[in-house]
Amino acid sequence: MHKTYYQQIDETVYQAQLDNGLTLFVIPKPGFQKTFVTYTTQFGSLDSRFKPHQSDDFVTVPDGVAHFLEHKLFEKEEGDLFTEFAEHDAQVNAFTSFDRTSYLFSATDYIDDNILRLLKMVESPYFSEASVEKEKGIIAEEIKMYQEQPGYRLMFNTLRGLYHQHPVKVDIAGSVESIYEITKDDLYLCYETFYHPSNMVLYVVGDVDPQHIYELVKSHEDARHIVAQPEIVRDPLHEPYEIVEAEVREALPVKSPRLMLGFKNRQQNVSNRQRVQEDIEMSFFFELVLGEETEFYQSLLNQHLIDTTFSYQSVIESSYSFSVITSTTDKPDELKKALLSELKACVGQLKDQEAFELLKRQFIGEYISSLNSPEYIANQATKYHFEGIMLFDLLTIMDEINLTSVNETVRQRLDLSQVVDSRLELKTS
Repeated sequence: MHKTYYQQIDETVYQAQLDNGLTLFVIPKPGFQKTFVTYTTQFGSLDSRFKPHQSDDFVTVPDGVAHFLEHKLFEKEEGDLFTEFAEHDAQVNAFTSFDRTSYLFSATDYIDDNILRLLKMVESPYFSEASVEKEKGIIAEEIKMYQEQPGYRLMFNTLRGLYHQHPVKVDIAGSVESIYEITKDDLYLCYETFYHPSNMVLYVVGDVDPQHIYELVKSHEDARHIVAQPEIVRDPLHEPYEIVEAEVREALPVKSPRLMLGFKNRQQNVSNRQRVQEDIEMSFFFELVLGEETEFYQSLLNQHLIDTTFSYQSVIESSYSFSVITSTTDKPDELKKALLSELKACVGQLKDQEAFELLKRQFIGEYISSLNSPEYIANQATKYHFEGIMLFDLLTIMDEINLTSVNETVRQRLDLSQVVDSRLELKTS
């Protein structure tokens, strides 16, 4: 195994590439009671169009397949795997995002057994036509439940206003209509394409012996007799620059109206490391302009334009980038005007060096504190692995950020003309 020591944060990472293509990371945390393990495929809701292995043609599968597949891998002929993990002191779960599906457990004992159990569960698909049809009803209810949440509804309304064809505008679980189009063959096709070891990564974080974990996993994976595969060819996900529509309105039986401003950021052709740095710099910008410590935030509160639901987020990924600001408000027009005016005045114009340095120290402190959590390390390290960097490189990246780089990134990325005004309005009977 290759060993890397990060002196600034006193963390050691062991990495190995197995013969079948699986990447293994072991991060020892001596003295920690809990071990956290994630087994993740780079397959999310964005991956609905791709070329299967040994095929020259693209295929398109229904929206929601990645999430559907996550559900089905917990189902085996022999019974309930949740109970089996629980009987071995482990809590198991899974999630699907735009770009990955992760299966995970935390445990205080039986670590070897639970690792092998997780590997076997993910590596042993069992789909019958009857079970697939049964699952459709379960997932349909899950989709309906999410769609009843105002914040979730508002977010995807905004994304549909921002994006013409990019699948980021589609609910990760798909729609009730799309999941009823999913077949057993779709699931096996996606599984055989995206659940190959070459497209997967295993993280083990806890008080473990790295060499022992390596030998355990290698022995198991070697017995599968699978050879490494070339990189999967995915849809390049082209998207027009302009937004779809400037205003999106939906009336719902909510307690109060809600506003979300969504900005379609400019795409830039930069390295993985630079993209991650710019993502952090955009977060710095919004915190410096809209954070709770700012005079502007306090003025919004004093004018009763926002309440405790006020929040903001910026995302920079390789094929999409957006920023959103949202709050419950009875004065959406006034809030929108105030936000756009403040952003216009601040884009590329931040000058408060003291506030920046204080925020930077806060970001670094929160990051270092998070490294005490095996859950955080495993989940975030997986995310950054697929983005082409190591989680423990973030400290070096943040060290390189300064107020000038923040201003430049915001000038390059944030386009205030490409904004969607998305609202949830009170439904009147």
